[in-house]
Amino acid sequence: MKQAQPDRWGLNGLLITSVLALAPHASRLPVWIVLVCTGALAWRFAIDNRGWHNPHPIVRITLTTLVAAAIYEHYGTLLGRDAGTGFLAALLALKFLELRRWRDCLVVVFLCQLLLLASFLYSQSVGLAAYSLLVVVICMASVVRLNQPTGMALRDYVRLATGLLLKAVPLMLAMFVLFPRIHGSLWRLPSDAYGGITGMSEVMQPGSLSQLIVSDAPAFRVEFDGEPPDTEQLYWRGVVLWHTDGQRWVAGKAKTVLDPKLSFEHIGAPVKYTITAEPSNKVWMLALDLPFWAPREARVRAGHLLEHRAPLRERKSYSLVSYPRYNTGALTSAERDYALQLPDQVSARTLALANEWRQSSVDNLAIAQEALDYFQRLPFFYTLEPPLLGKDPVDEFLFTTRRGFCGYFTSAFVTLMRAAGVPSRVVQGYQGGEFNPAGGYLLVRQAEAHAWAEIWQAGRGWVRIDPTAAVAPERVQFGIDAVRRLQGRGIDLGNLSADAVRRLIELGWFEGAWRGLRFYWDATNLAWHRSVLGYDRARQERLLAKLSLPELSAAGLLAALAVTVVIGLILLALSMHRARRHDPAHAAYLVFCNKLRRIDIARGDTEGALMFSRRVAALRPDLQTPVSVITDLYLRIRYGGLAGAEPVRTLKQKIAQF
Repeated sequence: MKQAQPDRWGLNGLLITSVLALAPHASRLPVWIVLVCTGALAWRFAIDNRGWHNPHPIVRITLTTLVAAAIYEHYGTLLGRDAGTGFLAALLALKFLELRRWRDCLVVVFLCQLLLLASFLYSQSVGLAAYSLLVVVICMASVVRLNQPTGMALRDYVRLATGLLLKAVPLMLAMFVLFPRIHGSLWRLPSDAYGGITGMSEVMQPGSLSQLIVSDAPAFRVEFDGEPPDTEQLYWRGVVLWHTDGQRWVAGKAKTVLDPKLSFEHIGAPVKYTITAEPSNKVWMLALDLPFWAPREARVRAGHLLEHRAPLRERKSYSLVSYPRYNTGALTSAERDYALQLPDQVSARTLALANEWRQSSVDNLAIAQEALDYFQRLPFFYTLEPPLLGKDPVDEFLFTTRRGFCGYFTSAFVTLMRAAGVPSRVVQGYQGGEFNPAGGYLLVRQAEAHAWAEIWQAGRGWVRIDPTAAVAPERVQFGIDAVRRLQGRGIDLGNLSADAVRRLIELGWFEGAWRGLRFYWDATNLAWHRSVLGYDRARQERLLAKLSLPELSAAGLLAALAVTVVIGLILLALSMHRARRHDPAHAAYLVFCNKLRRIDIARGDTEGALMFSRRVAALRPDLQTPVSVITDLYLRIRYGGLAGAEPVRTLKQKIAQF
């Protein structure tokens, strides 16, 4: 029965639902929007529980206008993912200041559902899905309370709400199985829908990787077909940078001008693996050095690079074959020109040092070794908190600060190599990874972002040189977590044996248990992606094949859905009929209806008990009182939460006396 004035406890349930629907957005909304929402919800709580009054309509209109103007000023629009979510959150909270009727409560329910849906524009994790399901149950329980404001315990509201949702599960599963996810979108997401994605950039400058190094967000996961390579060989190629202005490194024209190829002489056994990449909003397709062939959906670029044909905006899996040992062959004249480019201004000290090595070395590898010896011999330090550099960062790093991480060492190394006449280039990607025993795959996080160098050597082609490993071998052998732990304890890198490092970075009981839980959670999210989010036409075909069912056409899918819906409705009708047959109050009411039928007053198939009693009273005014008493008692037992055997016994007695 709909209430003209919503029940106080039902409204409190809507307040709780709204807080829970707003919670996932709290960390990404501006502070002032969070304060507006908090103030509006607190005001509503005071109205329901402290006797406050609703604000005047002029106040409500003014608040809504000011909030809309502030959101437009902050975001530059009222549309889009971020602005739209903020506006929706504010509207939900402000709606509570005018709750008076049942219709207003329904609007709040719909706004809560929309806000929950908006959270999936930011994340599709299994945790968010479970949380959203919990909020939906609480929301439905609040709706049930508003419909039946008295006579039921809290658990009864939750049980009834859960039962209503469970009735939709068969249809939901049928829709999920029969209509798999299509690739792409039915509509275009707003331009800001992919903002805030953590990932590597196509530009490298001192400190450009600092934000990634502190991020534990996953970059991609790798499943190997066989034993994985050693950690020292886990270099995941992403971007090749050819051009520098002395401060920044970019791919430049070489990316599109040079001949794209993957051909090379492979040495030793191949490594076969499958990568599941996280959304990056970038086109690069990460691969283990060096990829031997490109998937059908990939594009080949100069520098043995692979690219997606469109920015990666959702999780994607692809299989590759790589050879850790290789010979890329001869160098073209165009490649040589790009690989020897230097900025207009290179310090005299840098040029003199490079010239000294060139004069004393027999080949390019020997020159590279001179540079590595230089980094090891002098007090260079690997640190995640390097000092700021000025207009000539290479010179300052080499001769003044001598502190930095991979980007600093690689930029200085490649500049020195080019100054010495050695063709060289910068490669950005990821190094290492953490094996997840719970899922049987390698997890590579954003913190593993890395930069290294490649020099060209006659007879060998492009050779990978990692200058960071010369100063901080722990970074390559044990990963970024080991570096964090060692530097957190004030221990300089490069001076300890491998055994000593292992002892120092050994995890305690609590840290080990937490790490294990993190592994299981990550494996659960990956399984959720594969079985639910990644359920597409190909997975449907495999499922149907396992069930020995034929592949369904569009007409077949519609027919299967229609049959499923009909069967579901039949089962629902049977369950409702069975429930009525076993309901003593309903059985007694049917006896009452049969008595009225004997005097030619039959209840219609779709006529409710209340409407039927009013019709009986109109036809037989002399029966109005007993009919009203019996009907009211029946409705309170059936829908008003009047429980127990005594009310049913009273109902039967009154019907027997009728």
